Amino acid sequence: MLNRALGVVRLSVANTGQTGDDTQKKLIGKRVDADSLELVGWAVDIDVSASLSPWLRPSLGDWLNNRRDQFDVLYVKSMDRIVRSVRDLCDIIDWCTKHGKSLICVEQSFDLTSEMGQAVAKILAVVAEIELNIIKSRVRASREAMRKAGRWPGGLVPFGRVAAKDGDGYTLAICPEYGPVLLEMIRLFMACKSFSVVADWLNTGGVPTVQDIARMRAAKGESTTRLNEEKAKARGTKWNPTSVQAVLTSRSLLGEYVRADGTVVRNEDGTPVMRSEPVLTDSEWLALQEVVTLVKYTKGPSETSPVRGILFCDGSDYEHPLYWAKGGKKNNKRPRIRCQGSKPKGRKPCPGHSFMAEELYELIGATLKLQLGSLPVRERRTVQDDSRAVQVAVLDAQLEQLTKELQAGKLTAAEYGQHMAKVATEREAITSQPAARPREQWVETGQTYAEWWDSSTREERREKLLTWGVKVFAGPSGVRFEYGENFPAAPFQVAQVGFGNPPAEAVSISDFLSGAEVALAA
Repeated sequence: MLNRALGVVRLSVANTGQTGDDTQKKLIGKRVDADSLELVGWAVDIDVSASLSPWLRPSLGDWLNNRRDQFDVLYVKSMDRIVRSVRDLCDIIDWCTKHGKSLICVEQSFDLTSEMGQAVAKILAVVAEIELNIIKSRVRASREAMRKAGRWPGGLVPFGRVAAKDGDGYTLAICPEYGPVLLEMIRLFMACKSFSVVADWLNTGGVPTVQDIARMRAAKGESTTRLNEEKAKARGTKWNPTSVQAVLTSRSLLGEYVRADGTVVRNEDGTPVMRSEPVLTDSEWLALQEVVTLVKYTKGPSETSPVRGILFCDGSDYEHPLYWAKGGKKNNKRPRIRCQGSKPKGRKPCPGHSFMAEELYELIGATLKLQLGSLPVRERRTVQDDSRAVQVAVLDAQLEQLTKELQAGKLTAAEYGQHMAKVATEREAITSQPAARPREQWVETGQTYAEWWDSSTREERREKLLTWGVKVFAGPSGVRFEYGENFPAAPFQVAQVGFGNPPAEAVSISDFLSGAEVALAA
């Protein structure tokens, strides 16, 4: 006998224009009393869309999946409180039939235990599904209209910004509290060129993440998100390199309206819709992105060999790398650097080309400092004689962004052609003007090579040597360096340190291990 009732209550996101949860409970309670059943509990889901399957809802899903033996009949105020699609309705009917349950809608007055009740329910589900699609279309149109007007439709506010009341809606403004942090975050990254360092700096300073800031504002009633109650509590989430990179690569720093997929909302003339005061100018944004593309984030030096890409085996007729083999605590083996030959080429490892890793690495550093230690480190920098190169680079970035939006389906072919023609015309007008071309020059960093080596981590040394095109060759007779075309040493410096000397002048490994490092230091 069916005698245990479960009341089902749902309120959609935003909770406007709907029957409140208390009213739904009263209507259901009266019907349960009239049917002389015992009300054993409530499945109440607030801020839950009808498009979410009943089995995935926080409260109702728990009853259906884990507590189905505790009730016999589901009571809802109306059909759209439990499903809004024919598919979900058929699924709930099949579930009720399989588990001996019943579903009663108070307002529509039908019972799914009868065939007529099921037929009526399916008709109502079709109507509810149409209503849901209309609601979705209206919401999308409303949000797009707000985007075109530069208004903020709600959601997660970018870091360093705040939703500010502007007439009947909201716009984004620089946050007085976190705006300065954002600017310092950008400055620090440009200086240290490391996502990890910036993340550590934010965590050390106790700066909350974008999500936690939204939760904190929601708890104060200052948020445009839909967070409430438990969802509005800060979780103490830490910054990581990925979250830092997401902030630094967002075009929202330019004040542009950016969709969730990274594409830009544009006016009819192709210009970006501006939703907030820009944090960076176009040239500053371009400089930031150039640094971002140069930074290679890795999980740490333990993940990458300190000599990968720079250390090669000396003594064979073909170039192949030496490998850093990790030791082991269990067998007390020390790390070694050894030749492994080349299996694809059928080459066996070179005999005797196996060295203690730490000693060989020290020898590489000692050799570099012997040859270059007192010379100043220099970097190649581009010098702009005027702003034309920056303007062209900004326009090139706009052309690239338009192509991405076409590929993402955000622009039609006609819109793409129109916007591209406009930007290309502007670019041609700039490049056709007589102006000095940007030139590259070498600038001293203020460090000598010895100071640079001693102050750098192993990963930093490897990355810089790769950039310079430096190759180190090691064999039983010693180590020698080959300096590529990108190496920042002027011709007179090459002559000073005697580059191009025969390999016989390489530093001997055996001499180094027997105390030659003392002589080198002298």
